[in-house]
Amino acid sequence: MGRGLSEIELAPDVFEQHLQDLVSRERVLTLDDVLAGDPDGGVVVTFDDGYRDFHDDVLPLLVKFRVPATLYLATGLVANGAGTPPADALTWTQLREAVGTGLVTVGSHTHGHADLSKTDEAGAEDEMRRSKDLIEDHLGTACAHFAYPWAVGSAAADRAARRLFRTAALDAWRTNRAERIDPYRIGRVPILRSDGRFFFRRKVRGELDTEAWLYRALGRGPWGRI
Repeated sequence: MGRGLSEIELAPDVFEQHLQDLVSRERVLTLDDVLAGDPDGGVVVTFDDGYRDFHDDVLPLLVKFRVPATLYLATGLVANGAGTPPADALTWTQLREAVGTGLVTVGSHTHGHADLSKTDEAGAEDEMRRSKDLIEDHLGTACAHFAYPWAVGSAAADRAARRLFRTAALDAWRTNRAERIDPYRIGRVPILRSDGRFFFRRKVRGELDTEAWLYRALGRGPWGRI
């Protein structure tokens, strides 16, 4: 979500169209539904980082369409009440409001949006634990899910994630297939500004996993302007 020019920022009206498509065509599940082994499958909606537009633009639409979602929060981005926060910073009050809808689950995205492919195990665990503890302390809810920043990790980070969380989202551009889901290597498929409705629907159906190399070559998505 956003109003910039980044490929991973969607205009609010485009996001609303996506939600309309999802509720009319798909089964939208929570991440916990998937973990419980829902046999019919479906779509899980997720967001990363945590900026003010999640509260101002995303949350009202999730409520309008009654769509559950997981926000992987980099807790270092949250305004902490010290000084003047950036204009686009979420506050803990806004996050509590989001959780209070019953639609939003908050997971960890590290504290400092760290590249865990470059940290040792102790450093990875510190980033994860600090974020997890802040979420649980401020929101009063368990933080059971984690997503790797930049969709990169390491064996050391994997060990830390398995100690602290029930799931970890790692792979970009990979649809999760029934009976082949490793809860610590959950795949996700980014929705891009330039996708349009046709490619959005193909991604929802899991038909574009093999095209990650093309997006990389074209400098789109996680490998382009972000």
